[in-house]
Amino acid sequence: MCDDKKKNAMKVADAARKAEHRCLAALSTHAGNTTSLEITRATPTNTPDGGHDLGVTGTTEEIKSLVSDLTGHSVDSLNFLDQSAKKGKLKVRIDVKNVKTVSGDIIDKHASDSNRSPDCQVNLIVMTNQEGKVTPDAQKKLQRHKENFKEVNTLCDIALPNGIAKIEEQNKGADETN
Repeated sequence: MCDDKKKNAMKVADAARKAEHRCLAALSTHAGNTTSLEITRATPTNTPDGGHDLGVTGTTEEIKSLVSDLTGHSVDSLNFLDQSAKKGKLKVRIDVKNVKTVSGDIIDKHASDSNRSPDCQVNLIVMTNQEGKVTPDAQKKLQRHKENFKEVNTLCDIALPNGIAKIEEQNKGADETN
């Protein structure tokens, strides 16, 4: 029985690693087609990182455009972030999740982990599992956190699986024109 648990744990860890690399590849390719975006990965997968799997830094306009593509929010609805920009730049903390269900506990942990990255004005969970869903409890908690974060000109949100897929599609189009 221990071998089965070990194999399952290894499958989960491998899926998480692949999800992080998928996001890293998509965002890095996207960044290559911009003038300012920089992508960082501070730790290996499944290393305690305070929910900071990937970081993105760039001009306010390019970050707002990226966040819009990932979340589906209009760029104009993200204008409140301009007030928290440092020298015209914004920082994004990304926590990659390859789960089937985002629960209220995951949302609360994500919001709490933002305290470990106080220099980030955008805090996103990026979902990669195409079957992934956000529970009603998680949606309620996310809405409350979004309102609280917005009071200090910061965003706490989720990018559903179609968000990273949209970036991947844009990358294909950019590759064809380059």
